[in-house]
Amino acid sequence: MRYTLLAVLAGAAATLAACSGGSPIPSTTFSPAEVSPPPQTGPAPLKPGASPQAGCPVDAATLEKALAANAQLVSAVQLGKGLTDISCAQDYATAHTEGDRATVLFNYDTAQKMWLALAGGTSNACDKAPAEIRKELKNCG
Repeated sequence: MRYTLLAVLAGAAATLAACSGGSPIPSTTFSPAEVSPPPQTGPAPLKPGASPQAGCPVDAATLEKALAANAQLVSAVQLGKGLTDISCAQDYATAHTEGDRATVLFNYDTAQKMWLALAGGTSNACDKAPAEIRKELKNCG
């Protein structure tokens, strides 16, 4: 629809220029890359497989932001180049740090609609997760 509108406007400008005695304006075509989309309004789109009530699935960038927000935990683990080996079950997730291969436990707060870093370390990081969820998280074994 956007391309049709541009073609109509270019044609109208050429017609007006010809009617007024001026020379027609050359038509311009735009590739899809040259036409910027309108700014996004409303909530961000969900990732494939995500549900509006739960945090899973989750990506490394989102979990790294949650970890950075917990100053005490950041000082306890060495992030290195980032988080890897993400596992997500219900409203809990785990990931390994590339620095010291510590496990970090996260929980999705449904009221705030954000991930929170709960615990981290090379042992016992998953203790704050319910036992039935620990069984589903591959980094808690």
